[in-house]
Amino acid sequence: MAVITQEQILELQRYQKMINQLEKILRLSKNDEQKYRVSRDLDKYRNRMREISPEGIPDNLETAAEQIRLYRENPDAAGRLLAKYPVMKISPNSNDTEVNQIGTWINVLDREYLPILNEMHIKFDFSHGNEKDGVVKHMENIRRNIKVLTETIEEYQAAEKQEFREQLSRMKNKQTRIFIAEAFEMFQKFNEFLNKVLDGLKAGGGIIMNVEDKISFNPRFEKATELEGFAIPKALGEFRDFTAEVLDRINVPNIKH
Repeated sequence: MAVITQEQILELQRYQKMINQLEKILRLSKNDEQKYRVSRDLDKYRNRMREISPEGIPDNLETAAEQIRLYRENPDAAGRLLAKYPVMKISPNSNDTEVNQIGTWINVLDREYLPILNEMHIKFDFSHGNEKDGVVKHMENIRRNIKVLTETIEEYQAAEKQEFREQLSRMKNKQTRIFIAEAFEMFQKFNEFLNKVLDGLKAGGGIIMNVEDKISFNPRFEKATELEGFAIPKALGEFRDFTAEVLDRINVPNIKH
């Protein structure tokens, strides 16, 4: 599930508008030559959209540009970090908005924020390094959960027998509750760890060996760009704020089983 940029969202919206107009012309046109030209243009724009976002069109394409505009006008507003990222489906037939939102935020964490905790970027002291490794393990569990849930969603969509569909529906609902609860727990663990590190830095502790460094990603094997050039304390603060925004928006199910 790839993260797409603000510019790409705006581009997708432009193409979507063109497609909507061309589809209208195609429906109303009586001229064969015009229909042929319009069909060719439609193919071109649809292909372009697929190139920009091969894994599908964002769930909230209509509102994404408005979110981006609000973010650009007021980058310090509440929810400023989440507003930058369009919600993508976790799989083609995933129609649960909350699941898609959480899946998008997990993907953003994985791509944009998690890399800074790598020792190439931040060198923690021994005890905090161990604690960080324990927190990162939660991410591995969530990746497995997403894989299991997406497989069930797609199996449910493809199932034809009613009995099998009902069985898969119950499984999907259970896995969804577990996924949401464990995602919340994971974001909470990251948030607690980041708060602890930032409080330690404020108190002048030697938690980080290279605290004066700036974050610099290697584009050959890292896709992250958001925190490029940030001083380490500032990058950790942004990471913490991102997790806090996510925690504010996840509705934890009462039952985990």
